[in-house]
Amino acid sequence: MAHDIEVAALTTFEVAPDGAVLRMKMKDVHGAEAALTLPLSCLNQLIMTLPRMAQQALKAQFRDDSLKFVFPADGWQLEQATDLKSYILTFGTPDGFEASFSLSRTQIDALADTLATGDRHQREARWSN
Repeated sequence: MAHDIEVAALTTFEVAPDGAVLRMKMKDVHGAEAALTLPLSCLNQLIMTLPRMAQQALKAQFRDDSLKFVFPADGWQLEQATDLKSYILTFGTPDGFEASFSLSRTQIDALADTLATGDRHQREARWSN
């Protein structure tokens, strides 16, 4: 049986000097300290899974498929990737959260065209690289 920790608050985190492992510290509902130690490979899986988990919880709580977690953008940066074929688009929030996405030139052009034309009907675009 899995060891279940009911977390009341996340407190701090630590990153190993070599960056291979990170530790998230927390307090459980009884006030006891706990920690979760993850290798970097698991951190990537967690980062990729959290938005889906949050979206499912939001939909379950409010029974409304249109609701989304939305973060206020405070800035963005577009840079060429080292492969010279793609670009990295990074959005940041006022509190320091950042998310970066890899886009091809075709995707950048489609996004720019959508923004330039103000096409409100184009709500979703899917590309294959």
